[in-house]
Amino acid sequence: STPGYLVGSIEGRVAVQHVEDNMSAKNFTFKCHREENEIYSVNSLCFHPTQGTFVTTGSDGTYNFWDKENKQRLKAMNKTCAPIPCASFNKDGTILAYAVSYDWSKGADHHNPATASNHILMHSVQETEVKQRRNQRGGRN
Repeated sequence: STPGYLVGSIEGRVAVQHVEDNMSAKNFTFKCHREENEIYSVNSLCFHPTQGTFVTTGSDGTYNFWDKENKQRLKAMNKTCAPIPCASFNKDGTILAYAVSYDWSKGADHHNPATASNHILMHSVQETEVKQRRNQRGGRN
């Protein structure tokens, strides 16, 4: 895996950028955290510490695992009761901790402190959810 970084946007897009100039042809952008005509912000991006894959979290209340080399989603997780503003893997990548709370994407008018709930949850990461797949038919390079 080559050195690079990820950039998420409020427009439900992620840009995969490589640091080295000779790898710039491998840079790409993809859409995520969408439901039909609804577009949600990408709130958090985190590389898996050993696999080279990554997770995105969004205002739609989901998190997804991605394989940037094969340009595919590895696993889509079920929607939570509120947006997911942040997430991070533990040191060996076996646990994903993530917050579920209001993320201010719809402004103060949509936030009610009396009914708001905030949670920190943990997901036991299975290797099949985050392991890069061999390039399969239909995958792009």
